[in-house]
Amino acid sequence: MHHLFWFTNQYHLGTRIGRVRVIFTLPNQVETHLGAQPAPRNWPKVPLAYIEWYSKLDGAADAKHGLMYRIKKVTTTSNPVRVQGAILPLSEIRQSCMLFPVFPAVVPSHWTPTNVLDHASSFLVNNWLSRYSYQCIW
Repeated sequence: MHHLFWFTNQYHLGTRIGRVRVIFTLPNQVETHLGAQPAPRNWPKVPLAYIEWYSKLDGAADAKHGLMYRIKKVTTTSNPVRVQGAILPLSEIRQSCMLFPVFPAVVPSHWTPTNVLDHASSFLVNNWLSRYSYQCIW
């Protein structure tokens, strides 16, 4: 299952949509060529999440698409192209959200509900999902 969340935090000011790829904690010990060693003291002790970012919300919702915001995957310009991501404390996640893919004129036959987030590059944020979503995203 794919999880999409929005963030409002000290790391990225404002609302930002991201896809949670993995939730993890750092170990208390690390294996080195000298054997097990204590982890560095400055390592976070809280659960962390690796997030793949989508573009920031535009200044206005798209009237053509039911007043929903359009976002895109944020990618690097390097070869191979990679999705930009970040590692954040899990506590920075504010709420889940729903995306609709912006379908091309002909939808590729390999797109399925389980892989559309991997293949589509542009989405609409469903700010009509709940009253809370409407108030926070709109």
